[in-house]
Amino acid sequence: GDLVHIAVHVLPHTQRLAKQVHQGLPPLAHSSAHALYFVKLGPVMGSARRASSGINAIVLFIGLLAGACQLLGERPLIAPEPDPELVQRGGGLFMSPRLSGDGSRSCASCHPGGGSDGGVYLEGVPVPPGTPGARVTPGLRGLWQTPPYYWDGSVSSLDKAIARMLKVEMRGGQAGVRDLAALEAYLLSIPPFDRGRVEPDGTPVEPATMSSRRGFEIFKQVKCSLCHPPPLFTRSMRFDVGTGLKLHPPSLRGVASSAPYGHDGRWASLEEAVRALLAERRVEYSEQDLSHLLSYLELL
Repeated sequence: GDLVHIAVHVLPHTQRLAKQVHQGLPPLAHSSAHALYFVKLGPVMGSARRASSGINAIVLFIGLLAGACQLLGERPLIAPEPDPELVQRGGGLFMSPRLSGDGSRSCASCHPGGGSDGGVYLEGVPVPPGTPGARVTPGLRGLWQTPPYYWDGSVSSLDKAIARMLKVEMRGGQAGVRDLAALEAYLLSIPPFDRGRVEPDGTPVEPATMSSRRGFEIFKQVKCSLCHPPPLFTRSMRFDVGTGLKLHPPSLRGVASSAPYGHDGRWASLEEAVRALLAERRVEYSEQDLSHLLSYLELL
């Protein structure tokens, strides 16, 4: 009975997990992942195969695989399944101004539809783009895929991010244990932004324009994927792109409709942001190259 259960229910899920984890790793990490398996996980799996319970072996493999991803600084792509009742409760809280300390705002005020209002804030107060210390409102789609949180990547878990948000952006807002759990469940339920126009490896889905296909090649050639590898187009690391700060790169999913750009909104348009980033890295490019790259980014 256990063997039938494994063959029908467990193995297909495990194979899907392994495939998605592999796709979630940047190209340079593939060999590292394999090496980690053979050096660190292989002997343990050998013992697991000899275990009396096949289910225990499979469960152990899934745990070890997830652990390997954490060691490599990347995340599996398996979506969480939060409690539907908590999600519903959290959705109501997300829309309610009672979570804020002064009752003046809700989470949805700055994150309509789970996205971003495009506002620039300093300590929860609107300020002009480019103001020192200011931050652009980040989107909340696919949060389970994109830790750490906040522009500086200083918050490792979603519950800690919520606590910080209540204190600062929500002006001293308070929430009980159940409300906190509900809000976290709702945030985890917001799906990632996906136009369905690129494959997991970043390749444009056909039919695609010649310009966007050429843009993908340029994306790889100028090494945009060092900070923004597909399929998530972000990494759990921090980089200085000429701002003087090491920041967590936001996902490029939906980037064409995410103005303004930069942690403090210093770039009003995507073209302006791309030009500045290419200049910082001293990349030589033609106007046609830039046009192709922008065409590709519009697919994400």
